[in-house]
Amino acid sequence: MNIKLSTSIITTILLAACQTTAPNIGATQASKQNSTPPKASIQPDLSSKLENTKHKVWKEASYKGIRSELKEGEIIIFKNVEAKKSSDGGYYYLGDIYSEDNQKLFDKKYGLSDVGVVKSKRQSIDKNINPDTINSTRGLKYHGVVTLNNGFSETYWKSTAGGSPKSTPVRDYRNKYSDTHKVAETVDNGLRLHCLNGSVHLAFSGDIFAAQGETTTVSIYYPYSKRKDYSTKAVGHNSIWLTIDKYIERILIEEDAIKLVAYSNINGNFIENTSYNNGLAEAYSRVKSNCAL
Repeated sequence: MNIKLSTSIITTILLAACQTTAPNIGATQASKQNSTPPKASIQPDLSSKLENTKHKVWKEASYKGIRSELKEGEIIIFKNVEAKKSSDGGYYYLGDIYSEDNQKLFDKKYGLSDVGVVKSKRQSIDKNINPDTINSTRGLKYHGVVTLNNGFSETYWKSTAGGSPKSTPVRDYRNKYSDTHKVAETVDNGLRLHCLNGSVHLAFSGDIFAAQGETTTVSIYYPYSKRKDYSTKAVGHNSIWLTIDKYIERILIEEDAIKLVAYSNINGNFIENTSYNNGLAEAYSRVKSNCAL
């Protein structure tokens, strides 16, 4: 799929998205259709509940330094789990990683996210879609739940409607020592959704990897799947823009996560983004609903 869009329009939108800042409003409990971010919660010590639990590996989402030792879709066992105090007053967890046949895979402890576990106590998945929210034609809406881990929440999304519907990734930050609590801060390199010319497009950015306008290959993955490749042009030197088709739409609505890797076909450099479905299904559905108006 070769996407032909106005580079100047796309660049302007991407720059505007990166410069957007959220008001530092108090975190108030919100329903799906409210215009305030959901209240951040901090989990108690769950190490005893995580001990000897079994989890499925999504190899593409694992830490690259240990990826070669893992198998796609294998079951690992989390043992000798330790709870570590984080700056927000909560916990993160490290443990020994064992294969299902009881082989210890690494000589040091790792977290579940390090080995590509999608559904863990640390990562919230929220694929609920509220019809009232997606059909709302005005105002700022937030999508997903907020749980703080090691000072940061998972990424969730905010969306706007109006003449140019869009959705932006955000997250919270809290430091109990400095009494700092920032709410709905924009994730600069996160996955964005935009309405342009009646279609919804996704965009993400990273380090410089390609020449302006260079044709790049974008590989798309979801948990335990084979990749699907698309062709699109680089925007600037560090961003890509891709029209959302039925294949991508199903992933955004139904799957727990999506991973995108954009490669330069000239120098082999790449940028990548992994986004978990914590409100992403609802955010996309709202942008699509308003884009059709």
